[in-house]
Amino acid sequence: MGLPEIISTAISGAVLPYVGGLTVEVLIDRWVGPPLAFGGPEQFADDTLIVTGLVQEGEVHHKRPDGQAITTKARIAFLEEVPHNGAPDRKEPIDPRDRITLPSGLTGHLAELPGVMVNPTTGQPYVRVVWIE
Repeated sequence: MGLPEIISTAISGAVLPYVGGLTVEVLIDRWVGPPLAFGGPEQFADDTLIVTGLVQEGEVHHKRPDGQAITTKARIAFLEEVPHNGAPDRKEPIDPRDRITLPSGLTGHLAELPGVMVNPTTGQPYVRVVWIE
């Protein structure tokens, strides 16, 4: 077993059982296309995905790698794999145009946390983290 598998196994086997009481259900409405008509609403999948995540609400100021300053309202860490939608032109598995709603009702624009550790075997982060701006 290589290091990527050891880290993935540690997260799923050693971390998940102990944080279960701290996770909440997060609703993800997955973007599937632009408006059908000028001025219309964005298109979202018919099914809302429910995924558990660790959530920390509260404003935090960040500076992006390009130097742009942003203020986030919440940070969400998904410890389990988020399923792909498969719609064309999406960034999978979480697209910045997706609509995430927290149990508190908080929602907003999404930004994925840059610089997270990526599993070289799968090309996916060990823990997927997004910010709500």
